[in-house]
Amino acid sequence: MKEIQKTRLLVFDLEMTGLSPDTDSIIEIGAVPLLGLANDGDYFFTPVQPYTKIHAYGKKIHGLDGDKLAKAPPAEIALPQFFKLMRGRILIGQNPSLDLAFLWKAAKTIGGNIDCDWAIDISKLFAEIHPDQKHFSLDSMTKKLHIESRRDFHNALEDAIIVAKIMGKIFPQLQKSGIYTIEQLVSIGKTRMKRF
Repeated sequence: MKEIQKTRLLVFDLEMTGLSPDTDSIIEIGAVPLLGLANDGDYFFTPVQPYTKIHAYGKKIHGLDGDKLAKAPPAEIALPQFFKLMRGRILIGQNPSLDLAFLWKAAKTIGGNIDCDWAIDISKLFAEIHPDQKHFSLDSMTKKLHIESRRDFHNALEDAIIVAKIMGKIFPQLQKSGIYTIEQLVSIGKTRMKRF
């Protein structure tokens, strides 16, 4: 049994051109490396040059278009940096099953390697503490926890930072419920990659 405070974690988020790993691509990656709840290195952020069209509904969410991403590094450059950061860490995200599917598809496309098809979903941990909550969007969780969050668009790094803040707020409550080990955390929050 390993204490959560001694576990290397990576809170991450992606923005994509759309919702299908087969026809869409990653356009932003943001991540916060943690050792337990403490920062364990620099924040990671990179835009990624899309190799598919950005859908109109996606632009409304993240505000990004082809012109803004024209000079971004291609997936072949950006993704291996993130895969390297992932090694030896347990991933945490907000509803990360779709993000995982995009990472696996990108790894296949560029020849990278991912050794894990699951992550901890912050929404499941939040639901453990707040079973009365009906919605688990970042906005609804930050509102419930009184975390300041002002944004017009989603940004991968900002969203990862918010998830890390949510983790920091609910961790003491999880401890009060007797949850101290990473195994316990995984048993509550584990979510597998979405299959297409």
